[in-house]
Amino acid sequence: MKRTWIAAAIGMAAGCGHGPSRGPVLGAGAPVPETRDELLVATGDAVWRGDLAAAHATLTRLADREHGMADSALDYWSELLALLRCEPLAHVPRTSGHDRALSDPWDGLRRLAQIERVRLAREAPATATPLGGHLKTGYTDTELVWPVEHELWSDEQPMPALVSRCAALQPGQAGGADGADAPPPATGAATAPELALVSSAAGLLPAGHPATPLLLVQAAVLDISRGDPSAALVPLARLEQMAPPGLTPGERDRVVLANALAALADPAAKPDTLLVRGHAALALKISPPARRALSLLLAQRLAAAGRADDASALLGPPPHGDDAVGRYIAFKQMEVHARAGRFALLLAEAREVLARRPHQEVEDDATSTAIMDIALRALLASPVSDATLEVLESLGPPRERLGRAEAFAQAALEAGAFRSAMATFVWLYENDQDANRKLQALARASVAAARAGDRAEFARTFRLLAGQEDRSEPADGKGAPRGKADPQAEKRADRRTDRRADPAAKPKADAADKDDRRNKLDRPADGALIASSEREHARDKRRATLSVNWQRALLVV
Repeated sequence: MKRTWIAAAIGMAAGCGHGPSRGPVLGAGAPVPETRDELLVATGDAVWRGDLAAAHATLTRLADREHGMADSALDYWSELLALLRCEPLAHVPRTSGHDRALSDPWDGLRRLAQIERVRLAREAPATATPLGGHLKTGYTDTELVWPVEHELWSDEQPMPALVSRCAALQPGQAGGADGADAPPPATGAATAPELALVSSAAGLLPAGHPATPLLLVQAAVLDISRGDPSAALVPLARLEQMAPPGLTPGERDRVVLANALAALADPAAKPDTLLVRGHAALALKISPPARRALSLLLAQRLAAAGRADDASALLGPPPHGDDAVGRYIAFKQMEVHARAGRFALLLAEAREVLARRPHQEVEDDATSTAIMDIALRALLASPVSDATLEVLESLGPPRERLGRAEAFAQAALEAGAFRSAMATFVWLYENDQDANRKLQALARASVAAARAGDRAEFARTFRLLAGQEDRSEPADGKGAPRGKADPQAEKRADRRTDRRADPAAKPKADAADKDDRRNKLDRPADGALIASSEREHARDKRRATLSVNWQRALLVV
């Protein structure tokens, strides 16, 4: 944009000239001084070449010649040279509703340069360097330049020592197209006088001025940066009426983003308008934190307007970021999915937040605790199965899966889902390696089965708790599973039936029955090789003692 101003100024300076001055044709004489137009053209050429020293020297000759005279062109070039040296404007020009229109082109260009110099005051101060940027300031480290004096010799030209405050040009920044370079980021918010200066310039420039749309965009951006996006509605509405065709892609992106923020600040904005402008802003290449914050603000407005599904679609699937904002977005998404009955999406949000967070970290964060609570309640909404326990294992580190299962079983007891608690306590009994915790889980499973009215499961868990599992089930695992018929026993029963039906086979059957009874009496109950009545008696006594102890423990539980 600066190069555009320079080119326009050079064309204006060249167009207002009356031709080169002509000296005397015959005889010798003093050199004819340059005209005002020639000095302005020479200044513009020097600026275009990047030679600030030559431009400043030429402009100084013009200022000495027009001392005490008003010259809008001289004022503009002075402002522009100060801007090219990155010198901020010390005081913001005052504006009022009685300011005259900027009908003079030089006055309009000067106001634009002043706005840029005011913006420099909000930037981080750069280290003063004699060779800042890509502009030549007149000397190098090996040259000695005298300062400007009030008295000069007749053949001495003024050579000012210029110091640029611009930062050195970084590699890869040169060669940018005109208007494509983004402005440097400002470190502070704009002040009210700066905003008034920009707004007044947009209203005082002539109709159709190419800088008017840019000033309207800048005014809207300054309003938003000051925390007043509703005030940006006025310049944005005027910009929409103008429909300028000459904006660069970066400037159009600013307009789209400013429209979205202004719509968010407008309480009268309709949900459809919010959706259209929000989607347009989210389609831009903005930073992830800005995109996430914008989507959250839009989703909150849509949810307040009763468009919960649109708000959820705008926030999108996980991940949303591993920070407080990301966890809050996941929590809001889980609320929407819970109301809509989308439990798979709800658990996916919870898994993304909780999968790598230990229990203590979850307890210390209120949002994570709420997410865990919603996930457990969603799992309690359906009967507990192997898939339920697999999902429960995924809601945190694997080393803490038993703790999560115990918390889930406790939540099931508090919610009155006794069958879910019973199944979870049985899973804990089967998967825990600690003997004390296994017995505690088994006792709780028995209590939950009793409260659920499941007599079969209560009887089984009570027998396990009482130490009588080997009387109801094979201890070595070689027999048939509980509830299934033993094929060998069925064959033996068939053989006995056949022998009773055949009288000739009765002696053989009696002999076989005697052998079976003898084997049962001789076979040790604990699987040992040698039977011992003393050993059997001691084992029965220990079993009875264990049964009494665990029955007492069960009553305590």
